[in-house]
Amino acid sequence: MVSCIEQDSLKNRRSIYGLGKLSASVNGCLEDSVKACLLNCPTPFNVQSARLIILLNKNHQILWEKIWSNLKSIIPSQNRKATKEKIESFARAYGTILFFEDKNSLKELKKRFPTYRKNMKIWTQQANGMLQFMIWQILAENNIGASLQHYNEIIEEDLYSMYDLPKNWELVAQMPFGSIEKEPAEKTYLPLEGRIKIFK
Repeated sequence: MVSCIEQDSLKNRRSIYGLGKLSASVNGCLEDSVKACLLNCPTPFNVQSARLIILLNKNHQILWEKIWSNLKSIIPSQNRKATKEKIESFARAYGTILFFEDKNSLKELKKRFPTYRKNMKIWTQQANGMLQFMIWQILAENNIGASLQHYNEIIEEDLYSMYDLPKNWELVAQMPFGSIEKEPAEKTYLPLEGRIKIFK
């Protein structure tokens, strides 16, 4: 008899916005876990095109200060207060993981497999999404909160100079993480009817 698959860890992975600081003692385990996810995430034709940066301490703070500096002049005045509060909530976290895709790896993949070239970017982006989920899941299993953000156009150009990054790294997402200071609201679900079909 096959037992049911454990599902609690899936339910516990939520978007957490009330984040705080962690003990610096987690750094080694955190780095090892992120590296393990990067090594073991499936990728199309084993291209391994994802690139990561982990920002902690001052570097984490500078990121969100820069994002707010770039944002505040372009958002409508009626949205400024709420947006600033949201950015400050990310800044209060312990750190941020930046997710990138190496465009040179994608170019090489298209050359190697021209038949599939029009789908290659879709597939590498899907692989990056799997990596994001793997890291998010392993954080949740260790009672570390996180959320996924996309301020790509707001901050990408600055990142190249701030962290001396190669221009072929394309920003995909930002994941602020830290201690869970406020539990998320109860999640609601759409009915499964019409969302899944099973043929036996």
